[in-house]
Amino acid sequence: MINTDKDSLTFNSYAGVEDLKRYARERGIDIPTDDSHIESMLVTAMDYLTSQPWLGKRTRLTQPLSFPRTGLFYDGVPVANDVIPKPLIMAQCRLAIESENEDLQPTLGGEVTTERIEGAITVQYTSGTNSGSPKFPWLNGLLNGLLDTRSGFAINTFSVR
Repeated sequence: MINTDKDSLTFNSYAGVEDLKRYARERGIDIPTDDSHIESMLVTAMDYLTSQPWLGKRTRLTQPLSFPRTGLFYDGVPVANDVIPKPLIMAQCRLAIESENEDLQPTLGGEVTTERIEGAITVQYTSGTNSGSPKFPWLNGLLNGLLDTRSGFAINTFSVR
């Protein structure tokens, strides 16, 4: 069961079933009509969002999800530390729709189809099984100011005169 009450100990989703239905309807996208299937889509999208590197910090240490957060700015405007930003709800809805046709968190690595050992080792993988994680370029734009998009690699430089 989806619970979008951020103050509840069982809070498990930013978007609700009606949020996803409205999002899809406004964009002319067909989605399943069964509410339990829609809930499953939202949970899958939530799993993906949970793995993202967020800016700021949790508002309360005991909250079950990453949001609400403190220290965030969206489009240059401070985000209140007690709200779930609308772009985050939209992102979960879009990811839920994407989850119908794509595994949002695939297991990486291909299935070995041939192995031969003679001097050098030869390994052959099933075609198309090692495509890597899905990329959603729109996600960084939609969540600009909420996601930490730094690559983790930095070079600090300074000049002495």
